[in-house]
Amino acid sequence: MYVIVLRYLAPLDVIDALKDAHYANPAGVFAKGMVRFAGPLVPRTGGLIIAEGEPSAIEAAVASDPFITQGAATADIFRFEPTWTSGKAAAAPSAP
Repeated sequence: MYVIVLRYLAPLDVIDALKDAHYANPAGVFAKGMVRFAGPLVPRTGGLIIAEGEPSAIEAAVASDPFITQGAATADIFRFEPTWTSGKAAAAPSAP
């Protein structure tokens, strides 16, 4: 599982203009069904995405995002192994 942290470099009017393309990007994490959770940071300085997928697929999907390709944001991708959920230990993760 991955945490993707987007940090906006552009003003919010530019981010807002790219938002539909960000969600509709056919090569992106949303269209590929990789997203478990996503939303803007508060205050709105970026966004956070929790995603699942193969490492190379996640990296390619993020690299194709219009926020990234247009230079409006940067993305940091962190892999993690879920070991705790809703107050219970999670099942042992499987290695991708």
